Amino acid sequence: MAIGNKLSRFIEHVLSREAIGASAHTNRAGGCKQLRPSLTFWLALSLLSCLPSVSFAQISPSTDSTISEIKQLFDNGSYISAELEGRRMLEDRHVSDSARVQLEKYLGFALVAEGRNESAIEHFMKALRLDSSLTLDPVLTSPKILSVFETARRKFHSHEESARLTKRVEVLQRSEATFRAIVFPGWDQIHQGRSTKGYILLGAGTAAALSAIASDILRRNARTSYLDASTPALAESRYKTYNLYYKTEFYSVSAFIVFYLYSEFDSFLHLPPHFTPQYSPVTRSVGLSFNVNF
Repeated sequence: MAIGNKLSRFIEHVLSREAIGASAHTNRAGGCKQLRPSLTFWLALSLLSCLPSVSFAQISPSTDSTISEIKQLFDNGSYISAELEGRRMLEDRHVSDSARVQLEKYLGFALVAEGRNESAIEHFMKALRLDSSLTLDPVLTSPKILSVFETARRKFHSHEESARLTKRVEVLQRSEATFRAIVFPGWDQIHQGRSTKGYILLGAGTAAALSAIASDILRRNARTSYLDASTPALAESRYKTYNLYYKTEFYSVSAFIVFYLYSEFDSFLHLPPHFTPQYSPVTRSVGLSFNVNF
């Protein structure tokens, strides 16, 4: 700060001298000539504008120095002060991950010293999430802190393994869902626990498939009968029957395709409508409600 103040006063002195010289020169010239500022003037003005930022950089403590201060507070037995300073630094979003590891570590140290082991474990785990290879020096670290840190390490690895198993199960469930959805509409919904929609799709898909099969058989028979007609009137009558079965087969197949595709997408996206079975104990009636969210 002293250096900054002296430099500031020196620059102001240079600027004032430049201003006085320029004024005197203008007066001698009768005030008619406009002088350009000298190079010294512009250099001094630039240094003066940069001076506040230089002074600010000098008084702003770096992250490394703050971590050193927290370590010193902990070594001196000022555990609460070390904890408070560590929490204050962790609130800064611009702190790097490597610095956060050290801050979480020393915050854990302070909490262990205060007898708050559970809170210390949480902060040790945060440090391990940022750097899973974090270790403590067994020579320079107290056995109590080492014990709590090892507990946090075991808990961290347990959580990591559980997360990996959960992801693996989700992948397997997605593959099984794909298999059931491909086989027949509604099967995967029943497996997911959405039984109402599953049974509706299963019933609708079965009805459409059976209708398509029956219509195809009847259409084939009607076509043979139509081709065997001996009179125009009989041929016209049998053609109408054939055309009816043909349309029924077409619409049945189209309906099955719609149910099948809907079931495929619904297996992963849970498409509307959402069905909810309802039962009224007063009237002893069973109902079904559905809603569509947009």
